[in-house]
Amino acid sequence: MLSPDIKHFRAKTTSFVLRLAEVTSSSGTSAHFRNMQDGFMTNFFPLALFLSGWAGMAAAQVGPSIDELARELSNPGAANATLNFKFEYRSFDGSLPGASEQDSFTTTFQPVLPFVLDNGNNLIFRPAFPYVVGQPSFNLGSNTFDTASQFGDLPYDLLYSWSNNGWTFGAGLVGSVPVGSSISSDNWLLGPSFLAVRPTDWGIWGLFPFHNEKVDGSGPDVSVTSLQYFLFASLSDGWQVGMGPTISYDWNAVSGQEWTVPIGLTVAKTTAIGRQLVKLNAGFEYNVVRPDAFASDWKFTFTFSPVVKNPFQK
Repeated sequence: MLSPDIKHFRAKTTSFVLRLAEVTSSSGTSAHFRNMQDGFMTNFFPLALFLSGWAGMAAAQVGPSIDELARELSNPGAANATLNFKFEYRSFDGSLPGASEQDSFTTTFQPVLPFVLDNGNNLIFRPAFPYVVGQPSFNLGSNTFDTASQFGDLPYDLLYSWSNNGWTFGAGLVGSVPVGSSISSDNWLLGPSFLAVRPTDWGIWGLFPFHNEKVDGSGPDVSVTSLQYFLFASLSDGWQVGMGPTISYDWNAVSGQEWTVPIGLTVAKTTAIGRQLVKLNAGFEYNVVRPDAFASDWKFTFTFSPVVKNPFQK
């Protein structure tokens, strides 16, 4: 007999597959996902087409071996430029009416732009451009959820990294720029970040703590401390298995509702498609600790990352 947790996982996975079927079906597609298709085709498809051509023309950065390159691509402090196309499906749960019926789909484009400095260290800029379909928000007047499909705020991080005794260390800034959409926080966020990464013969592991604080804007106060922990074991032929969830603590939440603690599993493959090096990631996360009223419980992710040259550095 299956445990309730396994049954719940199967139900969420089935929901994810059905949602993907809705997206690809030419008939019977919900308005919710027709909006996603229209938004993607209008806002992301031309960009993806252009950048895919750019990636195909660029000479990929080749390391001594595909396994070493896979480890480097898992290191946030390494000087490898990539174009990351991330697709995330989230389901939700909580005590609010209809919470367990909510879900959303996010498409994010995130270029990673490393600049190798004269001293051999790296300055790495990672902006992200998310488009969210079906973002749920609770309407107190109607006691139901409303959904919106819009561009989300633009998070970024700027990291200065260096190597020392087999470690990669980094320090920098994280933040977010409001976009003024209906799902925007209407806040400017800024805070410090740090990085410690240890490549090993068997893989790579590390910690990336950071903090986001409201510095301007008209939205509610924000003060969130986060810790991304990651560990990936190298198998062979560019395959990796591991995890990279982000724990967060909300300093403004009521007592007992501050923590969000996910666990997860990711499988990655670094390979070549023709002459183009790419990294593929597929994984899931489950928030074992989360706010009671409303929060994401499951997240399924697929990422496609061509390896390119940084066009802004000679």
